[in-house]
Formats: sequence, structure tokens, C-alpha cells
Amino acid sequence: MITHTVKLIVPNAKAEDFYNFMINPSTERYSGWWPGEHLEFYIVKPGNQNHVGDIVFMDEYLGSNRRLTFHAQVRRAKRPNQIVWQMKKMGLLLPAYVNLVLKDSPKGLLIKHELRIGYKGIGRILDPLITLYFNKSFQADLTKHCLIEWPKLAEYLKGVTT
Repeated sequence: MITHTVKLIVPNAKAEDFYNFMINPSTERYSGWWPGEHLEFYIVKPGNQNHVGDIVFMDEYLGSNRRLTFHAQVRRAKRPNQIVWQMKKMGLLLPAYVNLVLKDSPKGLLIKHELRIGYKGIGRILDPLITLYFNKSFQADLTKHCLIEWPKLAEYLKGVTT
């Protein structure tokens, strides 16, 4: 299994605000968060009242060289501290997860953005194939993206009236 983790502290941000934004996405707000980089993020099919089971669609750039477009299913939603999405392709759940952990602290919002791709056990023999796509350059682009986007969300949410 390949794990890519970005941790950061976003001053003057709250877990509840970030959680609410990410668990109930809309393309209008998502593209307003980072125009030109964030394109679409919305619920395709709702799950339960806590959003577990929601099928979402996300489309974004990671800089000028990479574009991420995928469907995912919300596998875990623990207000206000965690959302786990599992990616889907052609209706099949893939061994690819985005785990967003949010925790308030005196210094600000502690964020852990973790991408896990691959298999456990015998399926790990396929992980080298995954690294052909999710290589060091891709990981560097994802790190840079995360370090920019989360502080941008805090700034964006300051200007949004609820």
C-alpha cells in the first residue's frame, strides 16, 4: 500500500467549518474556493443522513500538469473530525482512499490529508504498477496543492456568509 500524507496547521480555521464544506459539496462553492484549479465537486447520489454512502464527483487540477477527475463514495463521516472517501471507477470501488482528518487546536486547525492507494496482503504485488501513475512527481504536486488549498479554504470561508 502506498500512503501519501500531508499535515499542516491552518490558523484561524475550525474543524466544523471545513467539515461542513467538504461533506456537503457544491461546484459553485468548490470552484469559488480556488478558481481555475478546482473545477467541480458535488454529490451525485446521496447516502444516509450523515452522508455515509454519498457518491461524489470531483474534478480539479494539481498545478498546470495534472488533472484529477474521479467519483468516490463517502465511507466514513465523523462530524467534525473525519471524512473518508473511497474512489470508484465504472461503478467499482477501487483500493484508493482519501482520509481527511480535522482537529481544532490552540494554534488553529490541524489537518491531515492522507491518500492511500493499493492493496494489503498478497495484492501488494500490484503496488509497483500503481507507482507508474502515482510517482514522486505526482506526490510532490499533491503535497504542493494541499499546502496551498487548505489555507485558501480558510480565507474563502471568511468571505462566505452562512
